[in-house]
Amino acid sequence: MRKLLFFAILMMSALALAQCPNHGKGGPGGPEGGPGKHDKGAHMMKMHDEMLEAIGVPEAQRAAFRASAHENHKKMMDIQFKIKEERIAMKAEAEKPSPDKAKLQKSIQKIADLRRDQTLLMENHKLEMLFKLTPDQRKKALDFMQDRKKMMMERFGGPGPDGDDD
Repeated sequence: MRKLLFFAILMMSALALAQCPNHGKGGPGGPEGGPGKHDKGAHMMKMHDEMLEAIGVPEAQRAAFRASAHENHKKMMDIQFKIKEERIAMKAEAEKPSPDKAKLQKSIQKIADLRRDQTLLMENHKLEMLFKLTPDQRKKALDFMQDRKKMMMERFGGPGPDGDDD
């Protein structure tokens, strides 16, 4: 059961990561922001779409997954922005001749809370997507991810991402 949940979460991670939009000039995907040689978002989206198609997810459902993942990605970016703002404030406080330890500790706690919120948002989104699949699709997705894991283990050697060799 634990491995099943791991692979389900891994599959949903691929879904979430695959939904990264191009960011315009100079952003990911090359100087024009389009798919480029090193565009991880485009590559992940392609892999994710291949997996969903291979397990029999209809296009309408895949489109709903993409829309949901895009909204989740926007929320994640908002949280990341708040974390960066807090880090800037923390750095400014730390650079003062007499920094306020309580303010610094409060900033650390705020960043930790934002990271927790980010993790909860991501993991809950993965579970939501997992449970939108039919049991047959879920099994096929887990098998698909198991095959990918084996391929990566053969290619790079060593244990898989969960530290397990099987």
